[in-house]
Amino acid sequence: MNAFRSLTFANLKMYVRNPIASFSLAAALVLLLVLLKVVFSGQAPHTRVAVVDASHTAASAALVSDLRAAGTFDVTSESPAAARNVLDRGDVDMTLAIPADFDARDASGRPVPVRLQVAYRAGTVAESSLPALRGVVEGYDEVVLGEVPSVSISITPVQARASSAIDFLLPGVVAFNIIGSALMLAAGVFANYKSTGVLRRLKATGISPTVFVLSHAAATFVLGIVQTAAILVVAELLYGVHLDLVALFLLMMLGYLVFLALGLAISGWIRDGQRATAVAQSVAFPMIFIGLLSAALPAGVASVTRYLPVSYVTDGMQRLSAGGQVPAVGADLAWLLGWAAVLLVAAGRVFRWD
Repeated sequence: MNAFRSLTFANLKMYVRNPIASFSLAAALVLLLVLLKVVFSGQAPHTRVAVVDASHTAASAALVSDLRAAGTFDVTSESPAAARNVLDRGDVDMTLAIPADFDARDASGRPVPVRLQVAYRAGTVAESSLPALRGVVEGYDEVVLGEVPSVSISITPVQARASSAIDFLLPGVVAFNIIGSALMLAAGVFANYKSTGVLRRLKATGISPTVFVLSHAAATFVLGIVQTAAILVVAELLYGVHLDLVALFLLMMLGYLVFLALGLAISGWIRDGQRATAVAQSVAFPMIFIGLLSAALPAGVASVTRYLPVSYVTDGMQRLSAGGQVPAVGADLAWLLGWAAVLLVAAGRVFRWD
C-alpha cells in the first residue's frame, strides 16, 4: 500500500506540474460550452413597430401594452405622418394603425368589428413576426373583449423537460474528455516512460507491475474525475443540466476504467512508444467522432457502433440528460463493466517493463 500510495501521489504531482498537457483538453471543452452558450442564447431579432393610436382609449392602451409584453416587439408611438416616414427610412419594420372607433360598441353593448391596418417592410424580420402579431390581437379579443371565436383551441402546458442542443452535445463532450484523458493520456505517458527509460528504472526497484499499473490508473482516474466535474459544473451553470449524481459517477467511473485499460493494453502490446501513441490516436479519434455524432448516426452504422464502449457512455449520458436514474442506465453500466473486465485482463497480460 505504501508503494501504491507513493506512486499515485507522484503521478498526480506530475499532472499538476504539467497543467498544459493535463488540463488543456478539458479547458478547450469548457470553452466550447461557453461559446455555444453565447451562440445559442443570442436573442432573436426584435420587430420595431410604430403604433398610430387614433383611439386614445383604455382599450387601445391595453392592446399596446400587450404588444410590449409579448417580448417580440419594440413599440413606439408615432403620428400618422411620422409613422410613414420612419417606415420608409427603415427606422421601423412595421406600422400598426389603431382606428378611432376601436372601442366603439353597438346598441346591445357588443364591440363593433374594426380592422387594424398593418404596413411592413417586405423581406425583413417584420414578415416573420406577423403570426406573433396576429396571436397578440387574437389573445386581446379573447381575454380583454371576451370575444371567443366560433372555433378555438384550449392549450394546457405539460410539465416536461424540453430538449435543447446541450442534451445532444454534452454526452459527446464528456465522452471526448474520457477518451482523451484516459486512453490517449495513458498511452502517451507510458510511451514517454518507455522512451526515457523510466520503466526500466522502476523495474529495478522491485515494485510489482500490478501496483505500478494500478497507481497510474488511480492517478489518471482522479484527474479525469476533476476534469469531467469541471465540465459538468460549467454545463449546469450555463444550461441548467440536472443529472442523477450516483448514476453519473458510476457511468464516468466505468467509462474511465474502460478507456484507461484500453490505453494501457495498447501501450503494453506495442513496445515502440511512438507507434503506441499513433495506434491510440487511430483508435481514439473514430470513437470521439462516434461519441459526438451518436444522435445523428444512420441506423445501419449505429447498429454496429452501439457495441463499442463509447456508445454506452454516450447512451448513458443521454438517458441521464433526459432525467433518467441508475435503472435507466443499468444496461450501459453492465456493458461497460464487461468491457472493463476484458480490457483490464488484456492490459495485465500484455504489460511489459520494456
